[in-house]
Amino acid sequence: MSNIVVDKCFLQSSKTSRIHELAASHRLLVSEALFYEMLTTSEPARSRCFAKFPPIDNPVDLVSHIGTLMRIEIDTHRSAGKPSAHRVQVQFQFNPKLLNAGYELPATAEEAIQEQFHELRNDSESMLTRALSMQSFFPSLLTGTQAERVQAKEEAELLICQPGTLLQFYSALESPPGERRLPPVDLVTDEWAIYRWLQVQFLFALDLYVRYQGKIPVEMGSAAWEKLEHDVLDAEVLMLGCLEGAFATNEKKLIRWWRMLCPNGTLYE
Repeated sequence: MSNIVVDKCFLQSSKTSRIHELAASHRLLVSEALFYEMLTTSEPARSRCFAKFPPIDNPVDLVSHIGTLMRIEIDTHRSAGKPSAHRVQVQFQFNPKLLNAGYELPATAEEAIQEQFHELRNDSESMLTRALSMQSFFPSLLTGTQAERVQAKEEAELLICQPGTLLQFYSALESPPGERRLPPVDLVTDEWAIYRWLQVQFLFALDLYVRYQGKIPVEMGSAAWEKLEHDVLDAEVLMLGCLEGAFATNEKKLIRWWRMLCPNGTLYE
């Protein structure tokens, strides 16, 4: 049975019957990022998301965070392989109370969510910092006419998505003091989590830089933070989808990037 990495947009917009049909013929892979998104979605959207999964044991497979796969590669100097090879081995059912719009999560779940929130905020701040560096990689992003700027961004995206383009950048990276050395550049391919992480982070940082026309605010409002955090969560599932080779999304930006990153992969819209 083949596997599909599913994102929140696809889950929310698809009919329950379609989710059940896919679950009958595939294993649906749910990342920690998607699980966090579903739990923190406001009602009634949260209960609607959970109601779409079949009411059976292990209706989905929970898979490791991209950071876990990257750590495996740094420790072993080998590709971590597909996310489906790193399923969380546990028998479970989603709590049926999650189908009730008035259900309040227990304190233990709230604590875990707060930990995820702080990690998400740190990743969002890192993405902001990354976005500020895009001009040095692509100096023509904000020059010329509007049409020329659009073309410059599209050309930058295509370059990022070409296999091996970012290996020169990767070769210049160094591990933090005290950390294990990164795998040698001659081992790394686009089948590695480390490389997919680089590609997708570059794409989102590029998009963020252009969105603000290079003037990324020092202080951001709640709506801007929410959009940025949504990007961070989308980046996670896109990376996992690339590694798995099968992805389900309805978000136009992710569809466009997926087709560039994985022209031979399987996309469910």
